[in-house]
Amino acid sequence: MEMENVYTRKLSEFAVSCRFEQIPKKVVEHAKICLLDSLGCGLFGSTLPWPKIMIEVLLAHDRESEACLLGSRKRCSLFHASLINGTMIHSFELDDLHKRSIVHPGSVVIPAAMAVAEWQGKRSGKDFLTAMIVGYEVAARVGMSVGVPHLNMGWHPTGTNGTFGAAAAAGNLLRLSPGQMVHALGIAGSQAAGLMASQYSSMVKRFHAGRAVQSGVYGAFLAQRGFTGIENVLESSYGGFCSTMAPQYDLTVLDRGLGSVWETAIVGFKSYSACGSCHTTIDAMLEARKQIPSLSEIDRIHFRTSTVTNNHVGWPYVPDSITTAQMNQSFCGAVTLLFGEAFVDQFTEATIRSPEVLALIQKMDAEADPAIDQRGQAYRHAIVAEVKLKDGRVLEFKKDHAKGSDALPLDRDEVLEKYFRLATKALSKERADRLYRDVLRVDEMGDIGELIQDLIP
Repeated sequence: MEMENVYTRKLSEFAVSCRFEQIPKKVVEHAKICLLDSLGCGLFGSTLPWPKIMIEVLLAHDRESEACLLGSRKRCSLFHASLINGTMIHSFELDDLHKRSIVHPGSVVIPAAMAVAEWQGKRSGKDFLTAMIVGYEVAARVGMSVGVPHLNMGWHPTGTNGTFGAAAAAGNLLRLSPGQMVHALGIAGSQAAGLMASQYSSMVKRFHAGRAVQSGVYGAFLAQRGFTGIENVLESSYGGFCSTMAPQYDLTVLDRGLGSVWETAIVGFKSYSACGSCHTTIDAMLEARKQIPSLSEIDRIHFRTSTVTNNHVGWPYVPDSITTAQMNQSFCGAVTLLFGEAFVDQFTEATIRSPEVLALIQKMDAEADPAIDQRGQAYRHAIVAEVKLKDGRVLEFKKDHAKGSDALPLDRDEVLEKYFRLATKALSKERADRLYRDVLRVDEMGDIGELIQDLIP
């Protein structure tokens, strides 16, 4: 007999019953910072080529005016707004990260909540934050259930696990019943997709987040009208999400601490415009840069990492796209050593082919270290960087956790500095400042539309 939908049902009941008053204040305050960071990422994303291509293609066939696009005066249907805004937020490897689930929740949850709330009209800031936090919680738990084995199989966790978070956020705002939410998750999960081969030379990796948002929103609206999904989408031993997406999985994390342990509170923020698996490398090279007399003195640099990190970002660099550079350990290490930073200006069509960068990369190699693997999933980003100098000295730099992770969180001022660097690429300083102040008081707003207006240049 097929397994019952115990966990899918529990997640669904939480998603529809959660109320703002039940959420601890520290979780609400952290969610506001997640919102600010995500909007900054999306506003910067609005200036990039890949979202512009999507807008050109989709709006040629969309005459609706239901929802806004970040950093634009253009409007479209809520479904296309979900897709485009999710792509914008995830468009430059800058968006927030829940490390254990390997999900960038802001890019998949916030666009869903924004589009539905704007379409509904007159939804309060508390309603919006509640839906957002519900989505973060659901996406994190689904992601934790399949974990690193899911990534190792070649799936993009934000594109797959993110569908559930988007459906939960949208369904919360639509006030679905528990039974309807079961079907919303079942519809969303059946659409889950995203292949990590996209990290090598394509724009499509950014698109995965947008598709996850759109799939989740579709799921919520269809379920509201009686369309049915897989009721035991998470539990089914044949063709279920977990059994299909990972060789090992843990269903018990789906409801462990649900409603009392808030995963939203440990979502981290990126300091660098690169894959999260590269961040400890960047941290190590920032430290190395301070100790190495001159870059010309470097003979070799050897990176030791976990197997999953080595598979994810440790492959030989080929200068074919900005995405490739952002997902490659050696490139990120090289630009950090050369420029003292790995932010947006270090990832351009010029830098990814720079002879100076390529020459330094030729001095680098990487391998998986079984000793790091033995430390467990919590240390999957741990790195040992050995820098051999021409005089024979070997300098060693160890980093267990990245700056910006839950273990070494950014403070509010650091997130704020990042936000303004990004948001002012699309908005005036005055409007970016107003958006910042409105985000901090969003729970006092009677209509979330007030904040959404700040996103228009």
